[in-house]
Amino acid sequence: MNIQPSDATLGALVTNVDLGKLCDATFQQIDNLWHQHAILVFSDQYLSDEQHLDFTSRFGRLEKGLRQASPAGLGRITNVKRDGSVAESDSLQNRFNSGNSGWHSDSSYKRVSAKASILAAHQVPSEGGETEWADMRAAYDELDEQMKAWLDDKIAVHSYVFSHAPHGGLEILNDEELSHLPPVEHRLVRTHPVTGRKSLFVGRHASHILDEDEETSRVLLRKLTEDACQPPRIWKHKWSAGDVALWDNRCVLNQRPCLAVGSA
Repeated sequence: MNIQPSDATLGALVTNVDLGKLCDATFQQIDNLWHQHAILVFSDQYLSDEQHLDFTSRFGRLEKGLRQASPAGLGRITNVKRDGSVAESDSLQNRFNSGNSGWHSDSSYKRVSAKASILAAHQVPSEGGETEWADMRAAYDELDEQMKAWLDDKIAVHSYVFSHAPHGGLEILNDEELSHLPPVEHRLVRTHPVTGRKSLFVGRHASHILDEDEETSRVLLRKLTEDACQPPRIWKHKWSAGDVALWDNRCVLNQRPCLAVGSA
């Protein structure tokens, strides 16, 4: 297994490994690398759905999709319709996907937010469609001591309705399904359970800070996110078919700058 760290404070490209045929020792090595780099991209994998799920299951219990009837496991991200044509720019499919263009931690609007995300590229565009990740560990380290002390006991409210309403993403769920996604509370500063490193837990799902003025705290949350997601704390990846990315939502934000023709 070859490891090539990125030039950023997070991220590494991993080659010469088959995620579909992992022994326990190799998986432990990957797990250790993941905690070190927070985001790993594996090339030339071409996993079947079953292999993808087997690899994912090594990290813990699988998360269910947004729809109440959806199973746990795989989800498709694409702007290609079932008939193979490209979805119209104002379609619900694209409007919902557009939410991923803002910095976020996956599922932070749930009581139990996502531990890890694993994204496999099956079909990719010739241009566009990159994914970016931002290191919230390094972002926390850069804060001055006064800000660290102020944020230490603060709680942020994360809301699916808050983050998805502006781009029309609420329409994919009915009223009953939306009722299962009430606002939730998460600490603004989190300590990683494995590494012990502190990180900021912010992003577009964070609506406001509990017990603070709502609008003022929203301005602060936006500033914290914007300041955090700057070089050298960001890594952008240009996808190739067969790539598999694994990132740690507990200390990483991600965004998709744009989604061109293709699917993942």
